[in-house]
Parts: sequence; C-alpha cells; structure tokens
Amino acid sequence: VGSTRMAGTIYEYRLNERIVMFIHEVQKGHVLRGQWCYLNDEASTSFGWFRAVRDLVGRAVEDDCIDVVDLGPNGSSGRLGSHAELKRRYGFDLIEDWPMVADYRGPFF
Repeated sequence: VGSTRMAGTIYEYRLNERIVMFIHEVQKGHVLRGQWCYLNDEASTSFGWFRAVRDLVGRAVEDDCIDVVDLGPNGSSGRLGSHAELKRRYGFDLIEDWPMVADYRGPFF
C-alpha cells in the first residue's frame, strides 16, 4: 500500500502473502490513533482487527509519550454502529467527547 502525503505509519497485514488489511496509525500529541481498511468483505472476517488492536495498544504501552489509544469512530451519523458494539464487547470505553480524555495537543508524528 502506498501513501506518501499522510502523517503516520501504514502497517500491512497479510494472509498467505497477500495483503488483507492495513492500518493507518497516527500519533498526535499524546494520542495514538488507528484506522483500518480491509481488502474485501472476506478479509474483514479474518480477525485482523484483533491483531491490529493488540499491535496498536502494544506500541502505545511501549511509548512513554502515549497516554490514550483512539480506536476510531464508533459509527456514522452519531449512531452506535457495529464498531461500537465490538469495542464495548471487548471492554473498550466508548467516549464521544475525546478532548476531555485525550490530549491531542502537539505535533503529528
């Protein structure tokens, strides 16, 4: 996956040597944010999200500058979507007012 005009890092996830998903990870201030993209619907059922979240949280734990991991939006149009339900099921807090808990002040990394 090529991206040359965005802040952050792209991590590719492969299955049988084919890219099935990637995560675009950006640090802004003291927050690490991940956004996921899947190759297709079949790839979205490969449990890659769990691996990517584990990797994202692991990188945040190792970095003393990171206080919060932002797993991205909970859904669209202000409604809780399937992403929110998945986050809730696995113990992640659903927070609508991120600036109250996450310090985004500072540069992009």
